[in-house]
Amino acid sequence: MRVALELQSCCGNRSGIGTYTYELARRLKNGDGLEFSGNVFDFPLRRSNLDFVKDIHMPVHIQRSMPYGVYRRIWDFVPLPYGMMFPPADVNVFFNFIVPPRVRGRCIAAVYDMTYLRYPETMKESNLRNLEKNMVRSLERSDGIITISEFSKREICDLLGVPKEKVHVVYCAASLPQRQSPQEQVRARFGIRGPYLLYVGTVEPRKNLRRLLRAYRRLKREENIPHQLVCVGANGWNSREIYQEAEEFQGSGDVVFTGYVSAEDKAALYAGSDAFVFPSLYEGFGMPPLEAMHLGCPVVCANAASLPEIVGQAAELVDPLDDADIARGIRRLLSDREYAQSLAETGRRQAQRFSWERSAEKFVKTIMAVAEQ
Repeated sequence: MRVALELQSCCGNRSGIGTYTYELARRLKNGDGLEFSGNVFDFPLRRSNLDFVKDIHMPVHIQRSMPYGVYRRIWDFVPLPYGMMFPPADVNVFFNFIVPPRVRGRCIAAVYDMTYLRYPETMKESNLRNLEKNMVRSLERSDGIITISEFSKREICDLLGVPKEKVHVVYCAASLPQRQSPQEQVRARFGIRGPYLLYVGTVEPRKNLRRLLRAYRRLKREENIPHQLVCVGANGWNSREIYQEAEEFQGSGDVVFTGYVSAEDKAALYAGSDAFVFPSLYEGFGMPPLEAMHLGCPVVCANAASLPEIVGQAAELVDPLDDADIARGIRRLLSDREYAQSLAETGRRQAQRFSWERSAEKFVKTIMAVAEQ
């Protein structure tokens, strides 16, 4: 049985969907009657996307006739069968929500959350319109759906009326390198001069960074904590207001925005932080808290969406809509180091409950179940 994976999201600086796709795909091996391959658009005159999938050990089929973005814009108007782009497969897996039209064989779509329905104001308008236009018919074309938490499964079933038996949960896990960058080099590179709080994630409204900055301001004014706030992640949509919220800290260097960093630098930043703070409004899974726990960093986390399911009893949960409560959670970890250490130890155990190997096994079982329907 030929199984083709759309690997486009692996290409470029990976986070979120790209990490999920990459970590699953690189653990798949032919067997049990399954034969895997990947599909990638790779337009000339750009960096070759083959560089991003070289560690995925399966044949990768390349389409060089047009960029993926162009194909996505014209597929409603130009009747190009997907089989003209890539070799036919018995099962096709699309990791970025949308199943293109005119795909032969069975289809599985990965749907990570329902942000576009729950928090549409936090999304880039072009992405929102794409999901509004394509999501329902994409799910109708799908023979199975994978998602990344029981919370997201409930959201998909409740909001879109999808039968529960059609949705399969394949969890994420911590995605960390084998080595970390030296702490001294990382601190010097990003201007970190002492103890710090850490946030990791895209700089965009859904991640609730404005309230995190207000909570940090409270702690600075009321208790004069010595910590810097280090925010790691690439710019997302509508980040301007977040940077405006941080303007008062520009001269002091108390707030550091690093931009996208290497996996080795990110691991070192987790390991050196006094507390990891993740007040996101809505997550289908929430990989950064799990990565922090894996590296022994105590976590302050929003009591929202999938996050309680993922962190269990291993994080200080706070109300993401209340900056005073976010500040309270941080204060508790900084003032009670014995409690923070116990959270770190519980967090390591919690993180070990999730592994990419187990997720890849569940993914293969899902493919077989869909194929046998």
